[in-house]
Amino acid sequence: MADAYEFLLTLDLRDDLSEDEVAELRWHLGLGPQPEQLCIITEFPEVVLDDAGPALDDKGEFKVENAPYPVLAQQGPAWKIGGAALSGLARREDPHPGWALTTRQSLHPDDFYYVDRLLGWLATHAAYDYAHYVGFERFYEDAGITKVLMIKDGEIVREG
Repeated sequence: MADAYEFLLTLDLRDDLSEDEVAELRWHLGLGPQPEQLCIITEFPEVVLDDAGPALDDKGEFKVENAPYPVLAQQGPAWKIGGAALSGLARREDPHPGWALTTRQSLHPDDFYYVDRLLGWLATHAAYDYAHYVGFERFYEDAGITKVLMIKDGEIVREG
């Protein structure tokens, strides 16, 4: 048995993203290189491991370093959920300028911390000012959707 969730997100973003934000978003989606400076999710603290396990600093505390990684960057066969993992970000001009985003990923529960941080940022740039369905999560062994993703009051929330 595995802990894997199918995660599908599809939403439109307003035309208020800076070039730096678009570059980082493309990186998070596996569509471009990591920018020198991160502006969406800036901290990725990770305990440093050595041969004996967690490394300790001079004070005897776990040594932590910033280890950024793209959170929705899987491409190719989707582990456990079938089909393909993919992401896309396309410029939209009509009827309203902005960005169209779609991603389908196979996520472990540990992945959701950073995914949720990215979702929080995306919600602040979503092109919807009303409740709107934007995706779902499904445990890989379930036949149906586990949670529906909705934009409500400027947040992406899970229902179900």
